[in-house]
Amino acid sequence: MSAFQSPQEIAQTREVSALALLQGQADLRGYPYRHLGVLADSNLSIPLQSAILMAAELLSQYGWELVSVANPYHSVGALVGFFRRPAPSTPSGTNGN
Repeated sequence: MSAFQSPQEIAQTREVSALALLQGQADLRGYPYRHLGVLADSNLSIPLQSAILMAAELLSQYGWELVSVANPYHSVGALVGFFRRPAPSTPSGTNGN
């Protein structure tokens, strides 16, 4: 089992472990940003792309969208999924100022 990741820990790096997320060991309720990286690395027993897609399915239930997937530094042992949640809506009739 992976170590628990608090919103504060995740906010410091803006990244969460796919393993922690999939095992319910990551708390994003207090995460203050719109963008998030999900790191799938060689600690997983499933294919990296499967971990990113499983994270996408899980996070989509909370409004997060998968934007992109990258192979950092052309690593064979890691993938990062980049996620975004919608911007807060402004009241109708205002221009957000």
